[in-house]
Formats: sequence, C-alpha cells, structure tokens
Amino acid sequence: MFYNKESEGDMSQEVLRDRLLKFIYVEGVNQKHISKQTRINEGLLSRYKNEKCNLGMFDRESLDAYLVSKGY
Repeated sequence: MFYNKESEGDMSQEVLRDRLLKFIYVEGVNQKHISKQTRINEGLLSRYKNEKCNLGMFDRESLDAYLVSKGY
C-alpha cells in the first residue's frame, strides 16, 4: 500500500465540509456571516459547501480556526 497525500487532503476537505454544514444547521448562521468572519469569498464558500470545489490551504485553515473557536 502506498501513501496518497491527495486522498488524505480530500478526506480533510470532507470532514471540514461536514463540520461547516453542522455549524450552519445547528447554529442557524448564514454563509455570508461565515464569509466575513473567515475572509473567504462568499461564492467560493457556497461552492465549497455544495461540493462543487475544494478550499485552498489558507482558506481551509481560516475556516478550521473559525469552527474550532465556535466549538465545532
């Protein structure tokens, strides 16, 4: 078996996306608010949320830090 860094990155994208969706559902926060707080383009965040694209490293880190700060 070999180590596939890309598939690991994809998995973390899925986990982060699930955390984002849970946060939006439970807290009732809209993506515009999250976009402002994380400085992630609102359109990009929407496409990410709807599994149309993945986030780059800096946007993933920003979103992760935001969700961690909110307990997600």
